[in-house]
Amino acid sequence: MFFEQAIAHNLPNYTKESDSAYGETLAPLDYKDELKVKNEAIREFWEVNRLARGPQPIVASPMPRNYRTTSKRQVEMKPGDLRFNEYDSILEPEEHNAIYRLLFDKLITPAYKPLAYALNWLIIRGTYKYRIVIFNVKKLDASIVRKLKQISEVLQQSPYHVTAAHAYVDPTGSNYYLEAKRPTDTLNFKQLYGPRELSLDLGHFRLKYPVTGFSQINESQIHNLIKSASRLLGLEKGDHFLDLYCGYGLFSFALGEAAKSVLGVEWEGPSIDCAKASARFLKKNYKFIAGKIDETFVQMRLPRPIPGEPERILLDPPRKGTEPGVIRALAMRKPVRVLHIFCGTDEIPAALAEWERYGYRVKEVLPMDLFPGTPHLETLVALEKK
Repeated sequence: MFFEQAIAHNLPNYTKESDSAYGETLAPLDYKDELKVKNEAIREFWEVNRLARGPQPIVASPMPRNYRTTSKRQVEMKPGDLRFNEYDSILEPEEHNAIYRLLFDKLITPAYKPLAYALNWLIIRGTYKYRIVIFNVKKLDASIVRKLKQISEVLQQSPYHVTAAHAYVDPTGSNYYLEAKRPTDTLNFKQLYGPRELSLDLGHFRLKYPVTGFSQINESQIHNLIKSASRLLGLEKGDHFLDLYCGYGLFSFALGEAAKSVLGVEWEGPSIDCAKASARFLKKNYKFIAGKIDETFVQMRLPRPIPGEPERILLDPPRKGTEPGVIRALAMRKPVRVLHIFCGTDEIPAALAEWERYGYRVKEVLPMDLFPGTPHLETLVALEKK
């Protein structure tokens, strides 16, 4: 069973004929009703797939609506007709909607027509206190740059705390609003104004990350995510902490103080560069390396575990899950505990079966609602050696 099907089965007024609509947004529901649907769905998913250890109740989001710190609009410009394809605006801060309205009012005018035709996407990122705008364009010639600078001046003068603007070139016009495979024969990225990095304030320290790098879109849940990960991983002073898919080092810095050593790994160089810079600034002796996390990388590139010294591993892979052989290679390191974080619920059964095959059992399952209003969950699974 797929998790979205389980969601559909537990929606009010569900009928078999409505099954094809199970991917529809949950945003129109009252949040307590949405949580009820999701809790029933995750329990059904666990039972149908015969998974070990039933899940704990879902950790609710402090902000169930208007929480997304990243939003996007695909731009369609036809003669006399400018459209921003709408997404779940009820899940975005009102400041995002206001910025999109401001940009629309400018782009619809004749003066900005060249820029309107060049746009693929408009993206807003940031925090609840400030935000940046990224213009994803098909090309970047002198006339487009001139219009981008003019519209950037409008953003700087707006009351919406837009602290930076950048242009990102994707001549392929792909469906990905920040294309992973960047073009090599054009200018990839142009800074219009403001810093090239974003920052996340965690109270006792602040972390920077690239404008195009991954970060959690639900800022209101980050404290709960860190607190839960800390409890489930249970780092102790003698432990070596291996943080895989570490991004800019959120878990490394939030949890690493409790460990003897910290090693973070991420495939993307700019995020690792930010993690290294944060380690220098915060005076932490943490190590970060970049590389594609596959079976060969785990076996050949990672330092071997030190005999007699315990290792604990946190892995937070993308929605598609780990590469083939990664779980086996990690299990061969014999960590005392593993915290596997799943962004894609449907990846859980196969991954847990593999951990079981290589000698690990589920200790606790904690789903978290990082994506209110959608049929998705972030699920933390703690595993221990049998």
